[in-house]
Amino acid sequence: MRSRPYDWEDLLDAAGLKTAEERQTAVREAERLSQLKLHRLKGRPHIVLKIEVPLESETWLHAQFGSQTGAKAQQAALAVVEQFLAKSHPLLPEAWNVLLSRLKAEFALPRAVEPFRWLEAERVEELLKLLFYLTAREWPEGTLIRDASTQIGRDSKYLEAQQSFIERALELLFGRETPLEALGIQTSNSVLHYCGPLVLHFADHVKPLDLRFESTLSVAELERATHVTTTAERLLTVENRKTTFLQLARADAPRSTLIVATSFPTQAVKLLLHKLPRELPHHHFGDTDPTGWDILRKLREVFSRAVHPFHMRWHPKPNAPPLTQRDQQILNRLLADPRMADCRDELRAMLEAGTKGDFEQESLGRPVLDGWPFYSAGDTG
Repeated sequence: MRSRPYDWEDLLDAAGLKTAEERQTAVREAERLSQLKLHRLKGRPHIVLKIEVPLESETWLHAQFGSQTGAKAQQAALAVVEQFLAKSHPLLPEAWNVLLSRLKAEFALPRAVEPFRWLEAERVEELLKLLFYLTAREWPEGTLIRDASTQIGRDSKYLEAQQSFIERALELLFGRETPLEALGIQTSNSVLHYCGPLVLHFADHVKPLDLRFESTLSVAELERATHVTTTAERLLTVENRKTTFLQLARADAPRSTLIVATSFPTQAVKLLLHKLPRELPHHHFGDTDPTGWDILRKLREVFSRAVHPFHMRWHPKPNAPPLTQRDQQILNRLLADPRMADCRDELRAMLEAGTKGDFEQESLGRPVLDGWPFYSAGDTG
């Protein structure tokens, strides 16, 4: 491994040294430090082009700033991961070990796995502790985020400040976009992602909304509306917001479907569905692993309405991920739930196969039809 020289002028600019006197002083101070190597213009030694910290001087440099070498930071981060690997997760033992094993492998390269950065071992430890505390218990539905924050031993606003980081960590743990509200923790900044015609009705006015492609609505605006109407013929909730939702939104040329992105329903989704006409047909397009079916169950439970599975069929796949212990628990709970009676054949097929099969929405590819039902019968199997 070789050290890399840095452009001297760029460093002076970054330091805010603008005047000739300031820059000459910087040269003199750098010349007094034998641990640094200065690259000068040939024939004009008073002009410094680059500055280099030789590898043997790295420890000295870190000592000047109270920091640590990359090797030490890497070892500290790996030690944190090993510490958590030794700790069994009461609810998600397999998923927890998979996440930590991934962090261990990536940190050994070394490479960051956002939001976990190997250069920040203390931050890695903080986020892993928070992730463990939040997922090691079942949160009562509607637990306020500030109450949850105090229940894990932090000040009331701590969890709000960490929300974006912990939700990225949850996505790594569960392998899908997972808001805090999927754990039962109600946040104050929930946002609805939708596409299609909507009209918000307020006490003194109405607000038509019909933007093309993805749009958003805040909880505050949905709370103020007395009710919501749509000219769409149906509602389609879609689990995967980052790909499938966007593809369907672009494919809906006749604007006949109100498309809403949701995994486990957030506060914003709950508000919308409670304020839409109950007679509006509701379909849900989710992954067909146990958690995907559990999201369908949750939608039916929360809204006490018919929610029809859309293109949700279990398909075998070579080398598909095996069902974990928690997957099997979810499947058994779903099979026993009368709300899921119409889905039992798919659930039993998965349970008997012992794998998740070809479960991701993206396996269907892009929509092939310009509007409902987006895929031909042959595409869905």
